[in-house]
Amino acid sequence: MARRSNLSTLVDTVEASAQARERAKVIMLTLAGKCSVQSGCRRLGVGRTRLQDLRRRLLEASVRVLEERPAGRPRIRVGKTCRQLATLRRRLSEVEQDLRRTETELDLARSEAGPAVAARLAARGGRR
Repeated sequence: MARRSNLSTLVDTVEASAQARERAKVIMLTLAGKCSVQSGCRRLGVGRTRLQDLRRRLLEASVRVLEERPAGRPRIRVGKTCRQLATLRRRLSEVEQDLRRTETELDLARSEAGPAVAARLAARGGRR
């Protein structure tokens, strides 16, 4: 034979304020028919309309949590900032490649121009 769960013990294991746990206990007891709505209202110090609103909210949240979801981990959504950063990194890499290519071409031009031109360029710091 299966052991019956103690509602109070189960609700007390949930991390929440004392008020929220008490509300959950009373609402569940009224749903199970172990406590009248009138008694539940007195216990919580609320009116009938407020108790019905709390019951509806508890049921909606409970059912929503039980909705079917896709299996596995949720996809990580890459934000706009991350995409911009990746674009900037790619662009930086391209510019660095262009710089290396230009420096290589300049070195070749200096070596082909001869020692006199290379000396004049070196004296001016490579400026024209």
